[in-house]
Amino acid sequence: MQEFVIQAKTLREAWEQGLTQVAVNMLHEGIDINLVAKLTGFTIEQVKDLQIYDLDDFYIVKDFMELSESLLSKVWLNLEEDEAWKDL
Repeated sequence: MQEFVIQAKTLREAWEQGLTQVAVNMLHEGIDINLVAKLTGFTIEQVKDLQIYDLDDFYIVKDFMELSESLLSKVWLNLEEDEAWKDL
């Protein structure tokens, strides 16, 4: 019986994560906040929070990618690096 309860909880969490991702995707497509709330069952405030959270994630990933590219270009544009990879 306890195993069934754990599975139901896991299923519920997976459902909520999927629904959250659908809401984020809808916002990316420019769908109105009110319609996203209506179709997902989220409140307007929850949808607005998703919008803010998603923007924060976007900028974190963007900053990380820019920093990674900057640092990697310093390594890759190094004569020693060219010498190490020349035979491959």
